Order: sequence, then C-alpha cells, then structure tokens
Amino acid sequence: MLRAAEIAAAPRVHRLQVGEADLRADLGVTLGPDERELLWVRSQIVVTSAAAGIAPPIAPVSTDFRDLDALRASTEALARLGFVGRACIHPAQVAVVNDVFTPSAEAIAEAEEVLAALAAAGSGVAVDSRGRMLDEAVARQARRVLARKFTQSL
Repeated sequence: MLRAAEIAAAPRVHRLQVGEADLRADLGVTLGPDERELLWVRSQIVVTSAAAGIAPPIAPVSTDFRDLDALRASTEALARLGFVGRACIHPAQVAVVNDVFTPSAEAIAEAEEVLAALAAAGSGVAVDSRGRMLDEAVARQARRVLARKFTQSL
C-alpha cells in the first residue's frame, strides 16, 4: 500500500487489486460487519488508480463463500467506493458479484438520458428531467455505467 502509486505508474500496469486477506493477517485486522476497518485501504487504492490514469480496481475476494447476503452487502459497498468488479474464490459468488456490478435497466436509461441531454444542450452544461445540473463530470460517470453494460458478457 505504501508504494501503490509507484506500482500504478509502472508502464504495463492496467489495474490494481489488494490482497486483503494477506493485508489483514499482516496488520492483525479483524473485520467487523461493515468492514470499515479497511475503508482507508480501499479508498486509497481507488484514488491511486484514478490518479495514475489506470482502470478502476477490482475488489478483493471474500473468503466466506457461504454467506451470500454478506457478500452482496460488502460488494455493494465496494461498488459505491469505485470498484468495478470483484474477484471470486467460489462459483457460488459469481452470480452475486455479477448482479451487483451489472448496471440495472434504470441506471442505463439514466446514463443515456444524461448523455442525450448534454448532447442536445451543446454547451457542456444541461439540466435533466429532474432538474439536476449535468456537466462533464456527470457525463463521465454516465459513460462508466454504459461501459459496464457492454463488458458484462466477458
């Protein structure tokens, strides 16, 4: 973690991932139900990836492959932090992870609306049907949603 920026800047690095089981063992960290004990590490790897201009990171494995409800809650939290996928150690985890990281029809429609509104405005700033301001930052987020729509079959 202390050299993550250096690693991310290496010429053939495209994406980062943290081996959290190893890190927890090294640090003596015991996770609570909300896993906030690793919030700094997780946030740091997302920020480091963005700063280096590489792809967003893949979330770490969950070693408890039987508790799919906990996996879903953890994966949803990781998605909110900026992770775009999650490594799995058991086939039972795949459906949950795919479900969390696959944009819903509503999210896709909203992203398409954002981009259409901005294109129609022609000025780089627009207002959507709910009265929210739209700009390039909102457009980048919309494009990220749509990019995940097209990569789910990989």
